[in-house]
Amino acid sequence: MKNNEQKVMLTGVRPSGNLTLGNYLGAIKNFVTRQAQYKSYIFVADLHAITSPRDPAELRIAVNDCIAMYLACGVDPEQTIVFRQSDVLEHGIMGFIMTFQTHMGELSRMTQFKLKSQNVGKNGIDTGLFVYPPLMSADILLYNTDIVPVGLDQQQHVELTRDLAQRFNKRYGDTFNEPDVYIAPVGNKILNLQNPTEKMNKSDGPNPGTIFLMDDLKLVRKKIMSAVTDSESVVRFDEEAKPGISNLISILAATTGESIESIEKRFVGHGYGEFKREVADAVCNLIGNIQTKHQQFKNPDVLDAILTAGAERARIVAAETLNRARVALGLK
Repeated sequence: MKNNEQKVMLTGVRPSGNLTLGNYLGAIKNFVTRQAQYKSYIFVADLHAITSPRDPAELRIAVNDCIAMYLACGVDPEQTIVFRQSDVLEHGIMGFIMTFQTHMGELSRMTQFKLKSQNVGKNGIDTGLFVYPPLMSADILLYNTDIVPVGLDQQQHVELTRDLAQRFNKRYGDTFNEPDVYIAPVGNKILNLQNPTEKMNKSDGPNPGTIFLMDDLKLVRKKIMSAVTDSESVVRFDEEAKPGISNLISILAATTGESIESIEKRFVGHGYGEFKREVADAVCNLIGNIQTKHQQFKNPDVLDAILTAGAERARIVAAETLNRARVALGLK
């Protein structure tokens, strides 16, 4: 199904608010460090953003801000095809096709759907919330993707994509590449600093347990120094017995590249206060550099040029894949 031997890596992000430290350490960083090794795609998933009502003006701003943040985090448009999902119309058509390959039971078991459907308004659950996983699968399958770097919470969506690719191929012939998930061994699940049993979520809004990449650095330090720990005063990685400290160790390891074992050894005999200060220093240094670069990439003309060029390149591959699927289905 591929025209060359180079493997493909793809990731996307909804422009649904300020990115968190968890977004960066769990997915963005892994993409950036590997973008030169693959034919790489990254897109802002604005179609996913309208699965619930969204103010159009705010969405346009959020899209540009999201792309600027990814560039600030190290995505290189010379190495990576960067584009806006809605600029490549094949996403919508392929998403519609993949919906027909999906069972309602599969969609109702998706963790994200179950979590978000717990807090519904008087009108009930939006259909978009229920059916967006097939669109996510289309996003991946359109580019013959080999690897999708995600946080642990998104693994289920990539597994569904594999299932749908296998199902389609079995029914209609060899059409889609079956992608693999890549989950970093360290930093794959950054948790809320105040409730280390829940992930650090960008939809939380102002929250003392969530670090946003655009947070004031003084606030970042305050959040880390106020993080929930335990009464043991031993810096030791044990997710079950010490979730708060384990989360901070994961953050420090993923931010600096130091191993968990090395961190544990360095802090033998040291208290939590000293440990938290080092975590805060590392995170503030990282976020400060990202914020500085973010300001450099906020020029709308520059962003539009990058997105337009990226969409033109992405559309070539997406159209080929959609055409192959249409032929397989008997639509062409």
